[in-house]
Amino acid sequence: MCAIHRRLSSLVIGLLGIVTLVLGVGACLPIRAAGDGTTGMSVDPMIMPSLRGLVLSDGEDALRALGIENVSAVPVDGHMFVFNDNNWIVVRQTPDPGAVVAPDEEVTLDVEKTEAAESRFCFDGDC
Repeated sequence: MCAIHRRLSSLVIGLLGIVTLVLGVGACLPIRAAGDGTTGMSVDPMIMPSLRGLVLSDGEDALRALGIENVSAVPVDGHMFVFNDNNWIVVRQTPDPGAVVAPDEEVTLDVEKTEAAESRFCFDGDC
């Protein structure tokens, strides 16, 4: 009997999801228009720029200018975390340059610490 209830509840939840999509209930949420800071960003897809070789802070600024806010920086040189965005260089990115991306899509920037930052800063104990 419990299996029947679980299947029935799954069916009801699935049907509610479909009804929500069809009726566009989510369309009632406010969308911020680009520029005024109160009513939203463009939802049009855009071409992903090449960020390889840029300082991480500059790459993040370029993505924000396009309306992309979901950005993750991942150290690929053995460090545990990114502490100062100005001390890191983008070496890879996902999605690749030239790919079509939506503003809400996650962008991952693989980064390496600059040699100058490595030699003068030992906060993470790796020097």
